[in-house]
Amino acid sequence: MNEKLFQSIVQALIAAAQDVFQTMIFMQITPKEPFARKGLDSLAEITGVISLTGNIVGSVILSMDTKTAQTAISNMLGDQVENEQEIVDGAGEITNMVVGMAKTELSNIGCDFEISVPVMILGRGSAIKHLSLEGSSLTTIPFETEDKSVFHLELYAKDAS
Repeated sequence: MNEKLFQSIVQALIAAAQDVFQTMIFMQITPKEPFARKGLDSLAEITGVISLTGNIVGSVILSMDTKTAQTAISNMLGDQVENEQEIVDGAGEITNMVVGMAKTELSNIGCDFEISVPVMILGRGSAIKHLSLEGSSLTTIPFETEDKSVFHLELYAKDAS
């Protein structure tokens, strides 16, 4: 993937995550330095995966521990959420909002792609199965929340050209 497109996608994901968390979840989050990693295992207990097709091919992955997800969803709904299925569904909705907002921003610069519904994976270290994307990379963007917990937003992608 060319460096300019890659940086645009990473910046759109960071901006979208910050916007969604600030305006809809009422949490301040701080992005940390992105890094490349090998392996496709989930980094936390709850992981949402959204596939990308079009100018970009791959996935965006949002992983957070149960406590962070529960806090975020409770804030978003304005009521304490304790039901595991509601927490998982809410984490999927957060994943969808972040990727949807980044998609809108990227379409403004001519980067058009479609997104899937989120697929939810439970369990830290669970394998995330992807189609083999020769030439793709996995970039992880850690975010720190107000209570110092960390969640990860990842881009596993290449451009379609």
